[in-house]
Amino acid sequence: MIDLTFIKGKIVHDDFSSLKNIDPANQIDLLKEDMLQVEYPGAILLDVGWHPSFDITGSFQIRAIKDYDWDTPLFFAKAETTQLLIKEMTVAQNVINKNQ
Repeated sequence: MIDLTFIKGKIVHDDFSSLKNIDPANQIDLLKEDMLQVEYPGAILLDVGWHPSFDITGSFQIRAIKDYDWDTPLFFAKAETTQLLIKEMTVAQNVINKNQ
């Protein structure tokens, strides 16, 4: 299980915390596009998913979205591992905090 206590927003969808902190290739059946969504004040979302779903050649994608403008994210990053993903999610939260 991945600990999400560092998340400061309201978790509205979570299929992410059930992942293990291991190589994504060993849990590919859990990796899909809609894994985590967190709401923050100021109409900001943190969105995390694996793209393309269930494909070992994919990667985690992290987006911070304001006012549902998916075409112009406040933050976008990719991560190949859960460890790097957690780091990028922390960076995304810092960006979110500056834009609230």
